[in-house]
Amino acid sequence: MDTFEQNPGIKSADHIALRVADYDQSVRFYTGTLGFELETEWTLGEAAPGLRFAYVRLGSFKIEIIGDGQLTPAPATVDIPDHLSRSGFIHLCLRVENLNDTLAELRRRGVEVFVEPFDVEPISQHLALIKDNSGNVIELAQAFAS
Repeated sequence: MDTFEQNPGIKSADHIALRVADYDQSVRFYTGTLGFELETEWTLGEAAPGLRFAYVRLGSFKIEIIGDGQLTPAPATVDIPDHLSRSGFIHLCLRVENLNDTLAELRRRGVEVFVEPFDVEPISQHLALIKDNSGNVIELAQAFAS
């Protein structure tokens, strides 16, 4: 069987990129508030004038933060139906050990909860949604206890 019949040579997922309005504030949010580690920062010089880039890492997962320069802001997400009606990437999901404890700590750190905890029985998940400093939606997920 040809290797490419099932997988065209893809080894693993590497990162997701977020375009943000305030680069410094976003790096602080992901590192200081959510506990990611700043891996590296760079620019592309004349290829992307005025833009700054950073990788922030949580375990093996990375986010590429792209900030500064000219930005066309997307309309703010106002509720779950609005959030789920958008095309393209709509949120980032982070696995948590205890959703209520995580939300309590994030509230203590000044993070506003966008959607309070709710259960999704078909996938055995307890979920809540927050937004980062740029309005990007972050889903927090805890598997139901077995």
